[in-house]
Formats: sequence, C-alpha cells, structure tokens
Amino acid sequence: MGNNYSLSTNAMNQQYHLIYPTVDLFVYDLQQSLGQTDEQIHQNRHNFWRKIQPDLNQDYDKFKDDDLLKQLATLENAEADYVELLVPDKLECFPPDLEGYYRALQLGDTYALQVDCSVKNDDISKPISRFQDIKKKIDSRIHYQQGKIGQTWFVWGQLPEIYNLAEIKAIAKQCYLQINPDYQGEINLQSQGNFLGATAFDVWEQPKNWTDERSFQNSFHLLICLFPTQRSQKDITESIANVYFDLIRLFCYRHKIIWAYHQSRKLKNQLKTDFHQVQKTVIKISDLGQQINQGKPNLEELQKTLTNTLTILSCYAIDLSYLDAQGRTIKVNLNNYKKRLEKIYTENNTSQLKFLQQFSEFSAEKYLQQIETDYANLSPGLTLLQNLISTIQGTIDIYQTKSDRNLENFIGSAGIGLATSQIASSVLVDQFPPSNKTPFFLTTAFGWSIISGVLTSIIAWILFTKIRRS
Repeated sequence: MGNNYSLSTNAMNQQYHLIYPTVDLFVYDLQQSLGQTDEQIHQNRHNFWRKIQPDLNQDYDKFKDDDLLKQLATLENAEADYVELLVPDKLECFPPDLEGYYRALQLGDTYALQVDCSVKNDDISKPISRFQDIKKKIDSRIHYQQGKIGQTWFVWGQLPEIYNLAEIKAIAKQCYLQINPDYQGEINLQSQGNFLGATAFDVWEQPKNWTDERSFQNSFHLLICLFPTQRSQKDITESIANVYFDLIRLFCYRHKIIWAYHQSRKLKNQLKTDFHQVQKTVIKISDLGQQINQGKPNLEELQKTLTNTLTILSCYAIDLSYLDAQGRTIKVNLNNYKKRLEKIYTENNTSQLKFLQQFSEFSAEKYLQQIETDYANLSPGLTLLQNLISTIQGTIDIYQTKSDRNLENFIGSAGIGLATSQIASSVLVDQFPPSNKTPFFLTTAFGWSIISGVLTSIIAWILFTKIRRS
C-alpha cells in the first residue's frame, strides 16, 4: 500500500501534458415551463441569448421591445423537438492561440448552447494548465452567465505517452482542478469507464441544499476523456465530432432530471407549510365547534376561516399537481437518457458506458422514488382540506337556515299578534266607547289590545317552532 500511495502522490505532483486539449461547455436554459406567460417566455429567451449576443447582455427591462430579440423569436418552433438556432459554420477566434465555435439549439422546451474551444492543432503537447486558460475564455465569452437548468463541462485530450491507471487518475484529477479550481474536497473518480476508446471519468458534485437556488447553480458536472497515445489525432477528432449531438441531448436529459428534482424540493417545502396551516385551521374549527355546541356560533369568523381555507386549497392543489408533474418529467427524461445512451453504445460498441448508466440508476432510485413517496404522503392533505371546507360550509348553512327560520317565525307570529291586537281593539272600542277627552293610548281598549296581541304572538311563536321541529 505504501508504494501505491507514493506513486499516487508523485503522480499528483507531476505536471502532465496533453495533445490538443479541448474544452466544451454545454449550457441549458428554460425555453418555457408549465404555467409561464408570454412575457416570462420572452424573458427566458433574453436570458439565453444574452450569453452569446453581446448587444443583449444587459437587464431584460431594456430589451422588452428589442427588434433583435423579436427576430430571434422567429427562429423557434414551439411544436418542434429540435431546432437549430445557431449553426457553427465557421471557427471563432479565441486569441491568442485558441479557436472554437458556438452551437445553439432549441430542444423542445429547453435551450441548449455548446461552446467549443481548444488550442490550435499543432500536435505538440500542452500543459494541463491550458484547460484553465480555455475555461476562462469560455466563461468570458458567455459573460459568466450560468444555465438556468444546468451545465456540463467536457474536457478531453490525447496522452502524449503511455501511463498506468494510477497516473491516468492523477491526470484526471489535475484536469478537474483546472475546471473547478475552488474545490477543496476529495475528487471522486469512481464513475470510470471507456468512452470512444478513451479512459473516461464522470464527476458530479450534487447541490448541498436542493431548495437553495445558489447552491443548485453551484453544483458541478464534468466529463473527462483521456485518449491513448496510439490513436491518430484525426480519428479522435472525428469520433468526438460524431458524438457531439448525442452528448448535447444526453446532458440535456440529465439536467432536466436534476432540475425537476430541484423544483420538487421547493414544492415539497411549500406543501408542508400549507399543510401546517391546515392543521392550525383544524384546531381553530375545533374551538369554534365548542362555541357552536354552546349555541353561540361566530358566523363571521366561520366565513373568514372558510375564505382562508379555500385559498390554501387552491395553492395546495396547484403545488400538488406541479409536484406530480416533476415526477413525470423525471420519468420521461430517464427514459430518454437510457435510449440516448443505448444509441451511443450501439454506434460505438467498443465503449463501456456503465459509468454513465450509474446516473440513471441513481436517479430512478433516489429522485423518482422520493417524489412518488412525497406525493403519496402529501395527497391526503388535499382530501382533508376538501372535507374541512365542506364541514365549515355545512355549519354556516345550518346556522344561516336556522337564522332564516327564526326570522320567518318572528314575522309570522308578530303578524298574527298585530292582527289580533287590531281585532281586539275594534271590539273593545265598540263595546266600551272611550271618552273623547281621554287619549287613546290611555284607554282600556288600547291596553287590552296590546295584551291580546303580545299573548297571541307568543302562542304563535311556540306553535311555529314546534311545527318546524316536527
């Protein structure tokens, strides 16, 4: 073990070189997402194109009505699965001794941008530190903008001589640190395989906090390919060129899976917050129930609680449906990822792609199952909300109906009492005519008419109440 450690340490400290070191950046942005308005879609367009159109590299508010942005919109096709937005018809100049190109695509509801940059091909090995120079040039060319959905770095080059596996891993670690120089932890090179004849490593740093946007943006994915010295440079570049389009699609599916899981974590947090509000509402309804049992219902408070609960129900139902949609997004893209990987293997059957399959297996076990479990656990909250609303509404209806009946009883009994009073007054006036000098409200007839009216009203109220109950 001591010899292996010594070899690994020496390998890490040695400054290695590569022939034709090349860096590709694959950036993915939203073209549109579920529920977005035309204005938001237009803003997505600006966010994507500002990476490669210097004239657009300012805040969106300055470009709402920009003619260039409207012209770029005409290149898109909302119904198409694949649209070429910018074709690399010539090499771009990346001074002093670099060259490269841009490729921009619309892949369904996603924008994809590939930026390729390499040293000019002169068959002379270059220090691995050139990777950092190339990365800086690419970052400056896209104005240091990151992909909303995610991004993948792809670095490759040819080994100038034959190395053993420990040395190749040391070279891969140096490549990684050139692209991600701030990384402080142990570089995990367990995802290793053979890709297009190269020793390949798939390195991914997961977000430390899935619900935090900055943490998500800082997650890192890098594919490293180190080709053996026996291969011709022409053969290598042709193999890479033939697989670029498949890689653009493969990485797109990968990042849409990760993006969907990122969105699902935020939705889960919101649903948990809403469910907590539901629990508080249940307790509140329980307290109001005691008032109801005491015959002192607060209908105004019940109405307010009903309105708040309906608002929570609306938000909860929408978020729950979005959570389910994220699960379906992962399913679709997992299937597409597997099919694209099978296509790459079929066309390059010397490759050993198990190291790339690990991501889909992990995603199915971790991300998809987690969302399905969350959906199953949170769905009963929707039923609870609906039942709670029905209970509150039913309580309000009962007491409103009771109030209406009491009003009807009062009006009916008062009407009968008034009629009785008028009859009694007429009869008494006829039988006992009052003196013209005595005010009517002081007469005996008036007093007895009032008494008869009140007694009749009370008797009518009691009868109406018994009839209603029966």
